[in-house]
Amino acid sequence: MPYRILSLLAAVLLLGSCQADPVQKAISRQLTDYPETRVLDIYKSFCQDNLGPEHLIANVESARNYLETELQTYREDLAAARYTVPSRRHVPVGDQGNYIRVDLSTVLDGILTPEAYLDAFVRSANEGQKVPPEQWIAKWQAVAEVIRQHFPEIPDAEKDLAALDAMIAEGHLIISHSAAFRDTYHPHYRIIARDIFEKEMKSLIDAYDKH
Repeated sequence: MPYRILSLLAAVLLLGSCQADPVQKAISRQLTDYPETRVLDIYKSFCQDNLGPEHLIANVESARNYLETELQTYREDLAAARYTVPSRRHVPVGDQGNYIRVDLSTVLDGILTPEAYLDAFVRSANEGQKVPPEQWIAKWQAVAEVIRQHFPEIPDAEKDLAALDAMIAEGHLIISHSAAFRDTYHPHYRIIARDIFEKEMKSLIDAYDKH
């Protein structure tokens, strides 16, 4: 049976198991928070929810160097007023919120130390719960059907959905944010497993932002 037919059958099964309602709510929330969201950004959010960080982190020193470089770039952009710190420093991904996007401003503002932030990210990447790729593909097909039915107004929706189908068929599951999202929101974050975030980060960030 062709791959496309198998995927659609899996999507129908998932939709039949009442996945559409939380999926629709998650997409609506993302479009409200980030109006320039494209289908690629919805895919990325749900992908992160299911697969976690893009790769296992074997070389912590390399991850540290990359983080320091990005922090410096972020610091310079903020100083030059190219953009501002987002109003929400932590945002759950997908419809289950297995992972949380934690903005790097939490480090720049001294809420979290670079060491604690990096350690939480590494543990999330190496120990976090992830679903098998085939399960993620079936879930995405269900999400795609929700987009087609309820969010056809998203710019280039059908074009992006077709591009994602082709990418997945070739075995590629990880993508970057859309150009529209990057240009508008300048994302600087790492995704952290929810249990680690709630135990080690959430109260510190929320307390800081209340003052």
